[in-house]
Amino acid sequence: MNLKRLLITTALATVLSACGGGSNNNNPEPPPPTTVTLNGKVADGYLVGAKVCLDLNSNKVCDTGEPSATTGAGGSFSLSAATQQQLDSFPLLVEVAAGTMDEDTGAAIVKGYTLTAPAGYNFVSPLSTMVLGEMDQGASQDDAEARLKALLGTSMELSDDYVAGQNNDSLTEEQRDAFERLHQVAQVTARVIANNLAQIQEAAAAAGISTDDLVALIVDTLVNALDTIVAQVQAAVEAGGEFDPDAVAGSDEVEGAAGVSGENLEDQVALLHAEANAAAANLVAEVSGNGIFWFDGEVEEAELSLEYGGIQYDATNQTTTETRYELLNGQFVVHSSDEFDMDDFVLTDNGWQATTEKFVISGLNQDGTITLSHPDFPSLSETLSATEYALAGLNTRLLLSKQENTWAWHKVMPESVSFSEGAKAFAIKATTDHDQYRLFLWDGCGDNGTVEGMCNSVWARMADGTEGPALTLASMVSATASDGSADHLVGPYVAWHDDMNILAELIEGGTVKYHKLYWMEDGMGMQTRSAMLYATGTWRTVTQSGQTLFLLALPDAVRHFGDHEMEDMGEILFAELQNAVRIGAFIPAGAGHDDDDEIIFNQTAKDDIVNNLDFTLFNGGIPPADFVCDSGNTQWDDSSGGPIVDTLKSLTQYRELVAGCRGDAGAMAFTAGMLTGYQFKEYDSEGNLETLILFNENGGSFTDYMVDPAETTDFSWSINDLGEIVVEVSDGNGGVAMRAYLSLLGKYGDYVSIKGFNEESDWAPMDGSVGEVWSDKWLRLAQ
Repeated sequence: MNLKRLLITTALATVLSACGGGSNNNNPEPPPPTTVTLNGKVADGYLVGAKVCLDLNSNKVCDTGEPSATTGAGGSFSLSAATQQQLDSFPLLVEVAAGTMDEDTGAAIVKGYTLTAPAGYNFVSPLSTMVLGEMDQGASQDDAEARLKALLGTSMELSDDYVAGQNNDSLTEEQRDAFERLHQVAQVTARVIANNLAQIQEAAAAAGISTDDLVALIVDTLVNALDTIVAQVQAAVEAGGEFDPDAVAGSDEVEGAAGVSGENLEDQVALLHAEANAAAANLVAEVSGNGIFWFDGEVEEAELSLEYGGIQYDATNQTTTETRYELLNGQFVVHSSDEFDMDDFVLTDNGWQATTEKFVISGLNQDGTITLSHPDFPSLSETLSATEYALAGLNTRLLLSKQENTWAWHKVMPESVSFSEGAKAFAIKATTDHDQYRLFLWDGCGDNGTVEGMCNSVWARMADGTEGPALTLASMVSATASDGSADHLVGPYVAWHDDMNILAELIEGGTVKYHKLYWMEDGMGMQTRSAMLYATGTWRTVTQSGQTLFLLALPDAVRHFGDHEMEDMGEILFAELQNAVRIGAFIPAGAGHDDDDEIIFNQTAKDDIVNNLDFTLFNGGIPPADFVCDSGNTQWDDSSGGPIVDTLKSLTQYRELVAGCRGDAGAMAFTAGMLTGYQFKEYDSEGNLETLILFNENGGSFTDYMVDPAETTDFSWSINDLGEIVVEVSDGNGGVAMRAYLSLLGKYGDYVSIKGFNEESDWAPMDGSVGEVWSDKWLRLAQ
């Protein structure tokens, strides 16, 4: 509801009444507002039979009395009985119920979902839904569209009909391809929304979560996973064959990144509300007071590495104080070294110089921003701004688990801890104050990986057909364009994905042709290398501080292809240093970059984190010896490759053993929220990975690493009334080759204690009368 408009209307009525309004008022009744008709379309593919309405109270539900319509062929609708002011003020909402027909498939949709679009849109899609989702979280429409375009790797308008666009012969091939890719992403994201709704709708209703909050949570998670979705769509397209959006949406990568857990839904919604209410932060007040604090950490090979630090500014003495702590032997100690990590090479008046990560606060600005400068390299100065959101009452572990830089910290944070009053978090945005020419600093490549003493090198294809590190800029340029065949291309490689690469053919005069090189099988069954034109662009030569530089503005298609070093900043840069070509970036003054996956904190929030850690939750990753209950387990005959018959048990006997292992702890149950989107790792006594088990909404898989090569088997799963996981592996003929019942015996940090009952069709009747009983501990991790 537009509360401001309601208050104005009410106040106006009161004033008129006080001025003599009543039965004696001879003024004529105002005419009813003029209504208009909005024509539009709805799609992931065009949707027929979906309900469209103008969401006048923004509750993500089509309520009685709201202007509405039903989509017809081509996803078209005509929404009447709305005023122009309403159309300009309120979003569109589409309820895609089960049974709605998707013209992409010609079949009825099985799982319903909700789509939305900002006021002013007449094409409603999963893309417009993400735009409105970003706006609901506080972004302007322009900023929301810009962020999503960057994540999608497109310059096309998100309000355009991508179905029509991909079939529009008046557009260029590149534009049609861009619309087709948006269509494919929309197909996948629609399924992700539907899968999440089906998975958590019941839990949300039980927790009293409104439809508005539920949709917002799903869409926010979707946006945060969009880079993963785009990458998986790209991989599926490049794999060839018919594009299958269901397979992409159900992949381990997408479900792991975009799945919404049914656990702690109230806490997840509370965090979402806090982010939506974020406001501009006064960093000057923060650094001049108790300071701001950063956190970092990682978990690698069952080892926990944590560090944090703070920065504070004394305006009187104009000095910056920086502190840093690292975890050693279970205690945080001051990092004693005054040395700073090495950073990129930067171009100065004296040529290329190696820099460090040493920065100091050099300016407190009236708008609340601060300026960071490098004492030795003034061109590296940046202005920092931030948005802040209040953390009081939010679940600390949940927040830490959502951020890339704090993820490791949630491993040792109890689930019951919440932030105290006055705790704040800040999302930082840095803007460069000067043009920056950088060459990336790479390390860890070993002596055999260096080129003329540096890890940073540029792999290129030469005019003589050989490939290797480019030693001169001139060797990467062609006088004229080639015929496009793989054998005739010259230039540097700028992106790669699996066995495919993007080569930039730099042609004199400033044209770049980006070719995708890949391996394919010829008619004789031989692997041959092929090339196809992937994108076009421009490049330029710049002379700066006596150095010759090649600058390339990567097209969106290349920027978002697989792996490269550019992320989302500036132009790619090539320069000669130490007798070889190196790669870097040109970042112009005024360029801004932020990281939605990293936040910093004020002192209150820092204390809430540091003072509530419980390292026994991690404990080096090793539960106590009695964590696993081996009572009644089946013995295995290694010589025959099967179980020892006398040690087999029935399903009833197995459940009696489970009850005995639990003892006074009583009944325990697995839930879908504990499994979906998680991976479980099983290790042998020497710490070697034996089995990897993945659970997703549409099934799962386990990979056996005890055989070479490793073997992966798909399975279906469900949870029965006893809280047991029931896993089934198909025999390929409509039957079951293996069935397992898995019971939860206990938890220790990220480990779960499991007892299982297996029956296999090659030695058991598959009726629960006889099976193998086993026990183990599994390490539970997010996918």
